[in-house]
Amino acid sequence: MDFAIMFDVLEGGVIEPIEWSKDAFTPDRSIIVLDEGTTSLFLWHGAKQGLVARRTALRQAESLKGHGYTVGKSIIGRDTKEIKEIDSRKVGRVPEETDLDKELQNLLSKEFRATGDFMVTFQVGEFESTKAEKKAAAALKPKPEPKPAPKIEPKPQPKPEPRPAPKVEPKPQPKPAPTPAAAPKPKPSTPTPATTTAPSAKPEIKFASEYDNAEPLPSVISESASAPAPAAAPADKPGKTIDTKSEAKVGFVIIGVLSQYDDIWISKKADGAYSIEMMDGPVCEFSITDGSLKFTSNSFTSLPANIKTDVQNKFIELSNLLK
Repeated sequence: MDFAIMFDVLEGGVIEPIEWSKDAFTPDRSIIVLDEGTTSLFLWHGAKQGLVARRTALRQAESLKGHGYTVGKSIIGRDTKEIKEIDSRKVGRVPEETDLDKELQNLLSKEFRATGDFMVTFQVGEFESTKAEKKAAAALKPKPEPKPAPKIEPKPQPKPEPRPAPKVEPKPQPKPAPTPAAAPKPKPSTPTPATTTAPSAKPEIKFASEYDNAEPLPSVISESASAPAPAAAPADKPGKTIDTKSEAKVGFVIIGVLSQYDDIWISKKADGAYSIEMMDGPVCEFSITDGSLKFTSNSFTSLPANIKTDVQNKFIELSNLLK
């Protein structure tokens, strides 16, 4: 049986399970819906949720996707495959966000049954039939007969075994001490005439030293000797002028936005496009094709007109440095 559960992301990144209801989706909340039936996790942001709150909720959603949620001895959402993030401000304007919101609304409109611990299941008929079958099977199951009391039999007493008589071993007799043999008499030796020899000189004692067999010291080069000329630096590799200018234009856009906002979020998408957001929402989205800067149609739409003009003037000022 598949289950689903709904969470409210509190301030500070703490998630709290709540009752399954459409009324939980208010502008000042981020709601997580974990559905085992579709192996999906929906992350819905209200219109008043800022950048920090949305990023905090996304981290909690990624943690649930990887580990699931423990309820008692069970883990809910262990096999979750993907996160479907929905920004309510983009619903009706961006087709992708609109389709995800419809999928979430269809899930919330299903008939459900609460199973305790804030969990719900959409298999209502199967749940009822399974419950009835278990009750019927329990009623038809025969009661176990009482087991007879075990008989207690007396334990046989062990018979004592006869001990063998100890063996008496004869005492060893002492061996006689050997008699020592007579020592041979020394033969008289003939004296040899004494010869006079000159006293030998004392041998010279040598000590090993780290300076033995020392090699000659290297010659000292005078200060007037000419030093070798340094190797010439390799020339710059050609062919990177266009890429460098493109990267510089990306930096000019970012500096232009930073001239208006102190805290921004920059992300690079898989297609190479750049997205910039600030605390209250998105700022712009752009890409560089063949060295030309191109913004999307929804860039700067939610900001005052003077902000867009100031960012554009800053970009032109910095671009003139490349000429």
